[in-house]
Amino acid sequence: MSRKKREDKRKKKKKWRLLLVSFIFIYLFFRSVPSLFAVASKITLPESMIIEDNIETKAIIIKRENIYFAEGKGELKTYIKEGEKVSKGTKIAQLNMLDETSALKQELDELNKKIDILTKTEQDSQMSKITEDKIQDGIEGIIIAIQNSIAAKDYEQAEILKEKLSLYYSKQKEILGEGTLIDYSLENLEKSRDKLIQQVTSNTINYFSQQSGVVSYKIDGFEEIYSFNNKDSYKYSDFKGVSNKQKLNENGIDLEYGEPIFKIIDNLEWYMVIKIDDIKDILDYEVGDWITISSNNNEEIKGKIENINKEGKNGTILCKFTTNFNDYYDKRLVDINIIKYKHEGFKLPSKCIVEKNGVKGVYTRDISGIIKFKPVKVLEENDKFVYISSGDNGNRIDIEGSDKLIKTITKFDEVLLNTRNVKEGTIIY
Repeated sequence: MSRKKREDKRKKKKKWRLLLVSFIFIYLFFRSVPSLFAVASKITLPESMIIEDNIETKAIIIKRENIYFAEGKGELKTYIKEGEKVSKGTKIAQLNMLDETSALKQELDELNKKIDILTKTEQDSQMSKITEDKIQDGIEGIIIAIQNSIAAKDYEQAEILKEKLSLYYSKQKEILGEGTLIDYSLENLEKSRDKLIQQVTSNTINYFSQQSGVVSYKIDGFEEIYSFNNKDSYKYSDFKGVSNKQKLNENGIDLEYGEPIFKIIDNLEWYMVIKIDDIKDILDYEVGDWITISSNNNEEIKGKIENINKEGKNGTILCKFTTNFNDYYDKRLVDINIIKYKHEGFKLPSKCIVEKNGVKGVYTRDISGIIKFKPVKVLEENDKFVYISSGDNGNRIDIEGSDKLIKTITKFDEVLLNTRNVKEGTIIY
């Protein structure tokens, strides 16, 4: 091989080496440019959380409460624990009299007088039977006369007969004893007398439940003020003065005559009167709707709206509940939250949000480094953070102006924090 050929071959190899080095250099350069750009384009991952819209307020608990009072002065003995559910006819408590039976004896004397009067009345009723029959005949005759007067268009005479008929009816009531002791059952009065005699002689009074329900010895004095029968009428102003102050009647305490001992509360149906400071907050609610409530340390419960009372810009909501009674049976005033909505969603910095063609969204980076725009549905936002919906099970959301559900972000998407000069389709490593 000549020297010239060797020189040409050497130059050719050198040229290929230069081309290879240049190619490697250019490749490395273009690889480094997006990496340098990516340093300025920081990313974040969506933070999963439960997003709620709540109304913090207070509520008065309304229950069907039947109070049992002391029928004498004595020491209390209880047989049922506080908060225990009982059936009708269960022995709840006993009052051991403290050598004081004067009230019972007075009640016994009054009962004996009623029995004497009723017995005499029944004896006299046979004697008045004849007079009663005569009056009945007279009433029937007057009614016929009134009908004849009306038929003859003698309205003046008909009016006179009506007055006469009224007098006859009054006389009939006197004989029959309507509205008097004769309305009482002699047998029932005698049973009540026997019970009183037993109490006086045994020096104890037993108390049995007259209905099923939950027993409570906690008396707050609001049982009649916030009564079950008046539940529909309570307004915003009725919250003034209500509290949770209670007196607990414990086993062994002394009670005076007429003091409340315990109460049986219906556990199947109870209500909340909810305080609303601004009626605008509940414009979405109507009578018949279901409402979700939560309170401290208690699970969420659903109630049905029975009534809405408005009082200026304030108001109240009456809600009916049939569950979770044990969490509220001994309370009168509670702090609650009305949960207007509750969604699973994501929390992102506010600066992530951009708008494209009138639709709010974020820029995400996929596994290939390609930038994509994904729409979002904003639920809440403030100066620092935005709270967005995670959509349905397929992460799809409804967007205004679109008939179809649109795919939104997932918790695994890398969301760009710096959105300046970012374009969809750009590759960032």
